Amino acid sequence: MNQKNILVTGIGGFLGQHLSKYLYKKGFNMIGLGRINTKMPHTIKLYNLSLPDQKLTDILSEHKPDVLIHCAGTSSVNDSIMYPYQDFKKTVEVCGFVLESIRNSCPKCKFIYLSSAAVYGNPTSLPVNENDICQPISPYGYHKLLCEMLVEEYSNLFDIDAAVFRIFSAYGEGLRKQVIYDLCRKLTSDTESIEVYGTGSESRDFIHTVDICRAVELVINKDIKGTFNLASGEEISISMLVESLKEFLKSTKHIKYIGKVRSGDPENWKADVTKLRLNGFNPQISFEQGLKDYCKWYLGGTHNE
Repeated sequence: MNQKNILVTGIGGFLGQHLSKYLYKKGFNMIGLGRINTKMPHTIKLYNLSLPDQKLTDILSEHKPDVLIHCAGTSSVNDSIMYPYQDFKKTVEVCGFVLESIRNSCPKCKFIYLSSAAVYGNPTSLPVNENDICQPISPYGYHKLLCEMLVEEYSNLFDIDAAVFRIFSAYGEGLRKQVIYDLCRKLTSDTESIEVYGTGSESRDFIHTVDICRAVELVINKDIKGTFNLASGEEISISMLVESLKEFLKSTKHIKYIGKVRSGDPENWKADVTKLRLNGFNPQISFEQGLKDYCKWYLGGTHNE
C-alpha cells in the first residue's frame, strides 16, 4: 500500500472525483476539499469548502500532504467569455492562494496543476508541442496560462516542486457538459434533425479520464517535474465523432452543420505527446472503447441524476 498523502482540491468536480477515487484504489491516503455532491469512499477525509479559504492552512498543517493536485477552478469557456473577471478570481486568484498556502505551510508538498490545451488557442501547425507559442482565444485559456506562470514563479523562486498537465479534450463517464455530452443530448432528443456547430471538419484530441488518472499517478510515483501535453495524440474530426455517436446511440437523425463556431472554441487540435511518452506514459483507452463506454453510461440514465 502506498502511504503518500494526496490532497485534491475541487474534489466535487468531474476530474477531482475520478482522480480521488482512482488514487484511493491505488492505496494512497486521500484528502479532498471542495463542494462535495457525490458519494465518496468513507476513508477519504473530506472538507466541504470553497477556495480561497484560510482553513486550507490548517488542513495543510494537519495532514502535511506529499502531493496536492489542484483541480479546483472553472471549466466553461462560454462562462469565461460572459463573466471574465469572475473566471479570473475563481481560477487565477485561487491558484495563487493555494501556492502561497503551500509555500507557508507545507513547502515540501509537490504541486500538480491541471491546466488546459486552451492555453494554445488556435495552433498554427499540428501536432502542437509544449514549446509552441501560447496564444489563448478565450478568458478561460488566458487564465489557465496565468496559472501556469504562477506555478513557474513559485517553482523557480520558492523551490516548490511542480508538474503541469495541459489536458486536451477530457471525457468519460460522469461528464455532463462539453461536446460529447451535448451531442448525446441532441442525438437522443425528439427531433428528426439536429444542428451542430461548425462544418464537421473541426477536430479535437480526446483523452479518457482513466488515462488522465494514470498520467497523474505516473508523475506522483516517478516524481516527475515539468509541463506536459496530456492527450491521446490522435486527431478526431467532429464529423467522425458525430457518426460514431450515431452508431453507438442507434440514432438516425439528420445532421445539419451550421458553419458557425462558438466564440473561444479552437478549430483543430492534435497534441504532440512525445514528452509524456518518454517518461513512460501511453494511453490505454482507445477512443472507440471510451466512446462506447460513455454512451452505455449515458443510455443507462445516470446522467440525469
